[in-house]
Amino acid sequence: MRMSLQGTVSSFCYRLLLGVLVYCSSSAHAENSDWSSQGLIYLLGPALDGTSGIGPFDTEVDMDAGDVFDALDGAFLGMYRGQNNRWGVALDVVHMDLKGDATGDRGALSGTVGVRQSSVIASGYYRVSKEFRIIGGALYNDLATRVSLSGPLNDRNQKVSEDWIDPVVGVGYDVPLGESWDFSGSALVGGFGLGSDLVMVFSASFAYRFNDWSSITLGGRYLDFDYEDGQGADRFKFDVKQYGPSVGFRFDF
Repeated sequence: MRMSLQGTVSSFCYRLLLGVLVYCSSSAHAENSDWSSQGLIYLLGPALDGTSGIGPFDTEVDMDAGDVFDALDGAFLGMYRGQNNRWGVALDVVHMDLKGDATGDRGALSGTVGVRQSSVIASGYYRVSKEFRIIGGALYNDLATRVSLSGPLNDRNQKVSEDWIDPVVGVGYDVPLGESWDFSGSALVGGFGLGSDLVMVFSASFAYRFNDWSSITLGGRYLDFDYEDGQGADRFKFDVKQYGPSVGFRFDF
């Protein structure tokens, strides 16, 4: 049932984004309004806090930004936004491959946990004013977790992969701050039991513009998953918060 709903959500979001792109392109000509685009490559210093579960066992995850950078095997973080006067689309991609220390069974076991996570937020939005946007779309999450723990009485070595889609809705806010600075923020909530029980994404950044096409951004991001699926040995749980500061380079074209 869940997979059927995910397929329905995925199909709906694809049609929504395709419709927005077609509408925006046609309305840009009709209203004599140019289509503008932004690309962003950024670096995130996230802390991870929560619980990852495989089968009947849960593992506590507690990593600060320093731990994350020490454990980082690879990462890519980027964003695209395209819009005209009223309509727009956005694509936000985050990929991280981490390995760090972990404990389980209330401290009786210790060892390592590895997390490879790819998240893609695809959304369309309607600008109700110069500052405010209404956002709708989907978050696709692909996650692989590896747990290797040992203790005085037993060891645990497990690996599981899971992917799911969360519908998301929210609001965005953009405002210029003088000639060279601007602020952009968004708040998304989703899941609603169709993928995660609940997922929340909050982001905000200040940008300083060097010229017509390049800017540097400083901000932060908060991502909170509450996901659980399956039973018994097939159970998978990912109840983890990821949050921290970000710095990036933005270019307009």
